[in-house]
Amino acid sequence: MPGYLVSGEQMKHAGSVTKVARMRMNFLALMMWQIGNYIVPLATFPYLTRVLGVAHFGVLGYATAVATYGMLVTEWGFFLSGPKAVVECRDQPKVLNELIWSTMIAKSCLCAISFIALLVVAHFDSKLASLYPVVFAAWLTVIGNVFTLNWLLQGLERFSVFSTVALAGRFSSLPLTFIFVHHSSDVAIAAAIQGLTAVLTGLFSLVAAWRLGVLHRPSVSAHSVWRRVRESADMFVSSASVSLFGVTNAVILASTTTPYQVGIYIAADKLKTVANMVPAQINTVCYPRVAALFRGHPLAAARLTVIGTAATAVTTVAGVVAVAYLSAPLTATVLGTGFAASASVLKLLSLATIFGNLAYFLGLQVLVPFGNTRIRTMMMLAAGVLNVGLAIVLTPHFGADGAAASLLVAEVVLLGIYVLMILRKPLLRNHFTQLLNR
Repeated sequence: MPGYLVSGEQMKHAGSVTKVARMRMNFLALMMWQIGNYIVPLATFPYLTRVLGVAHFGVLGYATAVATYGMLVTEWGFFLSGPKAVVECRDQPKVLNELIWSTMIAKSCLCAISFIALLVVAHFDSKLASLYPVVFAAWLTVIGNVFTLNWLLQGLERFSVFSTVALAGRFSSLPLTFIFVHHSSDVAIAAAIQGLTAVLTGLFSLVAAWRLGVLHRPSVSAHSVWRRVRESADMFVSSASVSLFGVTNAVILASTTTPYQVGIYIAADKLKTVANMVPAQINTVCYPRVAALFRGHPLAAARLTVIGTAATAVTTVAGVVAVAYLSAPLTATVLGTGFAASASVLKLLSLATIFGNLAYFLGLQVLVPFGNTRIRTMMMLAAGVLNVGLAIVLTPHFGADGAAASLLVAEVVLLGIYVLMILRKPLLRNHFTQLLNR
């Protein structure tokens, strides 16, 4: 009997070690993906800023922002609801196959709807219509998103496969940029290359899903497609709210200022993502694991949430300090002397990531599991509207700096609301205090 008990403890310990090892491997795989994901921009980004110039780089950023709206509608929050749905049925092959196909069909329908909306808006917006070639080239990104199955690989916790797929698509754009983009007039070609990368990533992810044995013949119904759309509606609103924090500011800048201001804002935003590389992966790795632990092992879920929150805070602050200190030489070296004004924008955007990362982590890892998805969504929407309102007021006077300041204020407010909710609701508060009672 004692021997059996020892064996049971050993098995339990071995299982725990395996989960920790898997978490580490997933994190390392995502870090490799993220590093590779930035090798290409770091190689092409300075090249594009110099070849296209500030104004045409701003045009590219504007077209990309418009395509991002199409991505937003097409994605419909599936990148958040999808992994959770996969976790719940990954041991049921038929159900999982239907989930994959119903999600792709839903995204195809949403892609068509968003493209029709684009044509309608362009009919009334002369500025958008004048950039048809660049916008349509950038729209390839939306098409590629339809059959990109990163959400599936994330739910399966196959992050090494995800990294391989994403990097294969990303690196394909590297030689194409240097071969075909040589003048500022090549801005549409630059947009098309970015779109082609998304298409290739989607194709690679389909092949990966098939080789993993989870993608089979189409099995889908109108009911299952509608169910996917309905169940992801709240996540769509929350992801749409996120766009009110970033993409919309670039569009407001394009409407109220000059392409130059759009260019320095987009350039600073891309540099800011380098500082945010590690925190973003912490949230991505923790999300499916917390979702899996939440029902059966609430204490372990709480412990992982605390660890993830602390890691997010520490890594974000470290990245912000580094970027703020190096902002002036960084913009001059990477972007070129024409982007000197991006330095102040970079500082504001980097500071905003501290509050934004923590708000996003707590909202997704705490509020959503406890059934507060709709409240989280409405709070994000309210903060997004605040950002848009401030941007409309500030950008005509302060340009890109005004857009970045608007984002900072909105992120601070959103984090404050989330923390207040957790402190005031006993169920949410006890999720953390249970750790103190052990």
